Amino acid sequence: MKLINTRAAFILTAFILTWTTACQTNTGTQSGNVNGSVTNTNTTTQTATNTNQAQAAKTEAASTTDGGSLATPTDTYKTGYTARQKKDIAGLKRVFSKEALEFLTEVGKAEQKTLEDELMALAEKPQAPTAETRNEKINGNRAALEYINERGTWSPMEFTLEGNDWKIDLPKAK
Repeated sequence: MKLINTRAAFILTAFILTWTTACQTNTGTQSGNVNGSVTNTNTTTQTATNTNQAQAAKTEAASTTDGGSLATPTDTYKTGYTARQKKDIAGLKRVFSKEALEFLTEVGKAEQKTLEDELMALAEKPQAPTAETRNEKINGNRAALEYINERGTWSPMEFTLEGNDWKIDLPKAK
């Protein structure tokens, strides 16, 4: 059964090129809440100061003890950034959508490689020097942001919401 056609190969190439330009080293600090500020009191209660209180709580609740946060697209990007940096295959599997992992699995089969081989090849490609992102936009269960690539220019990346986690997804046809 031939599942990979020219269009699929093109989408995969675009997807891998998009992700391979992700970052190598994180020299900046990471805010736990990209949607607004959070005010801490002397107790453990936190009060969100923006209109998106649910997202702020979700971001705060997602800790890095489980390998990084997937609470927002930006968090997912930075978690994937770190996983690539460490060549952490389990971490990379965690940030990709089911659809993206299935697609990479099928590509691997066509090349007589495993999904793990495909992800390691991805992790070994050159990366940009920072995990900088901008223009995160969420529309229902889809999202997009721009990240700085290895050439120092901005590139788009798409995400999908799976359960409560944002995952890096294949680009969708418009």
